[in-house]
Amino acid sequence: PGGGIMSGEQRADCDTDTQSGQPAQSAQRSTLGVLKTAVGRIRHDPFLTVPFIVAGIVVAVADWLRTHDPLPVALTDGLSQTISVQYSVVPQGTARTVRHVGALIDLKMPYLLWAIGLELAVVLVVAIAGWMTIARTLDTSPHLGGLSRYLLTMLAVLILSQLLGSSFLTTDRFLLGLGLLAVFLVVAVRLFLFPANLVTGNEPLAALRLSYRRSRGYGMTIAGLIIVIGLSYWGLAKISHVGGFLSTAVVAPVHAVVLGILVSAKTKELDAKSSD
Repeated sequence: PGGGIMSGEQRADCDTDTQSGQPAQSAQRSTLGVLKTAVGRIRHDPFLTVPFIVAGIVVAVADWLRTHDPLPVALTDGLSQTISVQYSVVPQGTARTVRHVGALIDLKMPYLLWAIGLELAVVLVVAIAGWMTIARTLDTSPHLGGLSRYLLTMLAVLILSQLLGSSFLTTDRFLLGLGLLAVFLVVAVRLFLFPANLVTGNEPLAALRLSYRRSRGYGMTIAGLIIVIGLSYWGLAKISHVGGFLSTAVVAPVHAVVLGILVSAKTKELDAKSSD
């Protein structure tokens, strides 16, 4: 009397709830479970893909413009490698081309403004896409303050990628790559939820603290998500001509929805503990 054996349908409900888009208890703890929940949420609400489809078009146009204008351009780091983890703290696709800072030195003012304007336009559109998608996943109203902080984070990521490069695992330096990947994962796991915490209106330092705290208990799950997402960004970006679009339009929305789902799940978990 009081106990009982759950039916197959009840057990399935405990594994995942793709209609609501929220991970159930067992799905919360697995990389595959979280990804399935994210895809289910997108199927239930296809509009979640629209912002990054628009951003993907902008990324593809920017790739074409960089290739055809007279300024120096390079292939994005990692795309020439056999395998590479192309992961960013904020959801964004991997463009096929990149313009390094050295290409801007000694340019005449019209060319300098053109090059900087193009890069800023891409950052702005991708930032708005991530901000909108995460907010919609969290079912919260987007805050303009959150957008400004999110945009500044995107700019910081862009600057760091220019300084450090974006390839963390390459087969020509496999052992060194594994070591770098391990260090990167330790840091990236703790920063994983940072963008979603910005979208909810938190100040940067508060968002960092929340990301560090709320990533506890999800370490292996988040590490798996980072590797899967990073490899997916890289794999689609390698496709000639349309790689930048596919990487942004297909992978980035899943990345953003995953962030919203995990933050929502951890918030409910913490609220439940507080009520207990």
